[in-house]
Amino acid sequence: MHIDKEKIEKAIRLFLEGIGEDPDREGLKDTPKRVSKMWEEFKAHEEFNMTVFEDIGNYNEMVVVKDIQFYSLCEHHLLPFFGKAHIAYIPNEKVCGLSKLVRIVNKFAYRPQVQERLTAEIAEFLEKELNPKGVAVVLEAEHLCYSSDTQILTQRGWKLFKELKPDDQVAQVNSHTLKISFTIPEAYIKYPFKGMMINFKGKSIDLLVSPDHKTLFSTQENYQKDQRWNISQAYKIKELPNLILPQSGYTQSEDIDYIELEENIPHSSLKTKINTKIKADLFFKFLGIYLSTGKIHAKKLKIYLSQKDSISTVEKVLQELPFDYTKKLHQDKTIEYTIDFEPLVNFVKDTDISLWLIKASQRQKKIFLAYLLLKAKQNKDEYYFVSSSKKLLDTIQAVYATIGIPSTLSKHKDNEFKLTINTQQENYSLVEEIVDVPYNDYIYSVTVPEGFLLIRRNGKISISGNCMSMRGVKNPTSYTVTSKLIGVFMENQKTREEFLNLINSK
Repeated sequence: MHIDKEKIEKAIRLFLEGIGEDPDREGLKDTPKRVSKMWEEFKAHEEFNMTVFEDIGNYNEMVVVKDIQFYSLCEHHLLPFFGKAHIAYIPNEKVCGLSKLVRIVNKFAYRPQVQERLTAEIAEFLEKELNPKGVAVVLEAEHLCYSSDTQILTQRGWKLFKELKPDDQVAQVNSHTLKISFTIPEAYIKYPFKGMMINFKGKSIDLLVSPDHKTLFSTQENYQKDQRWNISQAYKIKELPNLILPQSGYTQSEDIDYIELEENIPHSSLKTKINTKIKADLFFKFLGIYLSTGKIHAKKLKIYLSQKDSISTVEKVLQELPFDYTKKLHQDKTIEYTIDFEPLVNFVKDTDISLWLIKASQRQKKIFLAYLLLKAKQNKDEYYFVSSSKKLLDTIQAVYATIGIPSTLSKHKDNEFKLTINTQQENYSLVEEIVDVPYNDYIYSVTVPEGFLLIRRNGKISISGNCMSMRGVKNPTSYTVTSKLIGVFMENQKTREEFLNLINSK
């Protein structure tokens, strides 16, 4: 089929301009020509001579070619997906050259596709050309995934991929701006993986991914020159000197105006409720103080705040709140404040605080953190929090990660945890060690429109790619595949099992 190279080159140039690039800059000026040449080569695979041999005697055993590499383009987003094809057929007086099976795969792969249709087209073409007793085609798309102990940030906090629920919105990251937004994934990926994974390690980073994983990276030298991030497969960047990986981004939420506390009217014959409205800025100040110095007594419905060093700051906030409090001076000069406003106690006790903090604006997150720092300890350029509540430190780490400040969560002594924030650090980490790690477990990922995720492993945060495969259906063995069975492969279970055993054997 003839292609119009001139139209392709004009379209690519417009596309580059449309995404804010300069099509005349070095590196892009020849891109339109490269794309038109690529499609010319792609289209060349559509036409070939299908060599068929008819004098095959009584041969009627299975013909299998497995592990045929294929590359294609998702027709929904024009993004790549790739993997391996396994093809089998049982002759019925005709066979084809084995190399032709590779050519058939390329014929249908080198065009905008979806994996299911690609699978069917290969099988149906073979059926038409050879009229065999049966055809089986299995396509395994390459999924670029994380280890089973990797977590992803959701609007409800950090979760393992296997813990994600259908309504969980996950943190996706724009690779150009590092803007963080939340979305429900388009697809969920889980499949067993046995082989080598790549572990990028540093003082504040610990990323374990499959070798082909889509990775956002730069080097210290390049980053200082143009502040740009690049994209490559993990195995291709292993040898780069001074490799850096991004660790935090920025949400762009609007300010929350008010927090409403619901209160039942006592002794009312009707189920009457009133709402107490608190300015959100004031509430985030209180929340920072409460999480740094407070505790709750659920049975007595009271909140206690203890303060010794920042009494005037705490009292100023309490005086602005629309409820009363009492205070008691202890012998060590600590003042204990008691709040018995039931709607506030119930809100703090029953509400998922992380949900409010993560969706707050950048300005309001910084207000919260400023008052939370009443509890922080300082060591040179670092702040750190120590707490027996890992959930609390998880939430604080998520807030910092969404205002461009990386942090590290680690075990402290006894049953305590430590969150360390380096206020002088850039929003990336230097990779100090890269090692290949043998792995035999499930690996996970999700597909999101922006293409990158905010994830965490062993308390250390990274920004890295989502699953690049566009389509896939999971079979009962949890391999992500698409398949098409015709003839005896559909009708005979023994034949199917023989084929599956052949393609799964080493």
